[in-house]
Amino acid sequence: MYKWSMSNEQKNIMLNPLSQNTGNDNPDAILIQHALDGNRKSLEQLVADHQPWIYNIAFKMIMDHDDAADITQEILIKIITNLASYNPDRGNFRTWAYRIVVNHVLNMKKRKFETRIYDFDRYIAAIENFPDDSSFTHPDAGLLAEEVKTGCMMGMLLCLKRTERIAFLLGAVFAVSDAVGSELMDISRENFRQLLSRSRRKVFNYMNGTCGHMNPANKCRCSHKVKSFLDLGMLDSAILRYHRPNSRMVKDMLGSRLERFHLSYYEPFLALFREQPFYDPPDVTSWLDDILRQEDLKAIFNLGEE
Repeated sequence: MYKWSMSNEQKNIMLNPLSQNTGNDNPDAILIQHALDGNRKSLEQLVADHQPWIYNIAFKMIMDHDDAADITQEILIKIITNLASYNPDRGNFRTWAYRIVVNHVLNMKKRKFETRIYDFDRYIAAIENFPDDSSFTHPDAGLLAEEVKTGCMMGMLLCLKRTERIAFLLGAVFAVSDAVGSELMDISRENFRQLLSRSRRKVFNYMNGTCGHMNPANKCRCSHKVKSFLDLGMLDSAILRYHRPNSRMVKDMLGSRLERFHLSYYEPFLALFREQPFYDPPDVTSWLDDILRQEDLKAIFNLGEE
């Protein structure tokens, strides 16, 4: 099962690899060279730098922690086993690695929630069919309402096609530029802008017509759905799947990238997604140790017997 274990030190030094300006002084190339020369700590640092971002992309694509952990490991294996083929003279590591990420999440097999949530009209109808109870009280009512809110918004994204979903995550949630987004999706900047615009418009229109957070005139309120979700066993304040009250938010990881959104028509809407948690990934120390014992990887990274 998934568990959170990122150290405070890792959290404090985490950088944003999706930033527009990774620059020529990006330490990735140095870490890669040292890793290929047999420095295991450099490989571990490279994984630690990128695993949180890969994990959050995976999780927000499929909204399940266990599936996201598996997907992250699959992607890391692809990156690690092909690391020797990376040529810094042909482009930065960000583009090379996150093209692998994007291609993987676009082409992987369907995950469980993708088979259940795939159409806006059906999804919204299902939510509206849950009985409302505005008088229900619970000691963790606020916490549970936030859990409903975060999960519901993630479900909205599953109603997008995968190409639209990844464009929305990259451009609207993680605030990448069209230059970066087009590189990672390997499409033109114009095509990326069109994908982002279409996906943003779809999610905005459906949420604006239903969600009380978006439009006070809408009757749907997360707090009014809590009792129904509890009765069906879909909520448990002791096991929160989506809401992280003490976690950093996505917006905390983006810094100055948010400046360009301040005058945007979509700003209040997009802020709801960027105020969601930036999730801590599972500990991969033992997993990385296991795969580095494989003979082919020991040869790639010049790792001798321990």
